[in-house]
Amino acid sequence: MRRPWRVAPIAILFLITGCQSSRVDVSRETENLLATDRAWAKLASAGQNADSVLSFWTDDARVVAPGEPTYDGKGAIRQMVMRSFATPGFHVTWTTDKAVVSRSGDLGYTYGTNEFSMADSTGKVTTMKARGITVWRKEPDGRWRCVADYSTP
Repeated sequence: MRRPWRVAPIAILFLITGCQSSRVDVSRETENLLATDRAWAKLASAGQNADSVLSFWTDDARVVAPGEPTYDGKGAIRQMVMRSFATPGFHVTWTTDKAVVSRSGDLGYTYGTNEFSMADSTGKVTTMKARGITVWRKEPDGRWRCVADYSTP
């Protein structure tokens, strides 16, 4: 004869343990996302290693910036980054004001301000100040990567 009353506590223990182990520490993930964003900003600002900068985007990412076409996918974004780094006077910086991570811990967004500098047609370097929002996705390898990057003056 089976004794269901012995199985029930074990089943409840597995349910509780399973729920606790899948709980996401949103605060920790928010800090991880901010650290990722800061590391990306530092690499992009240095303007030297396109592959390192590109590693922060997902393969299906999208970039929308003022006066530019929409860049869909890493191949198009690679061309944009290479062209930008080769542009005289090009420099990009950004400061993130805030990061938000979903309760599930797999999506987030950051927003803040950015500056793009480059030489105009006369050779004079001009700077455009803008605001931006970046949508992030936590990938299977555990890294946060940008899936959508929008900037507006």
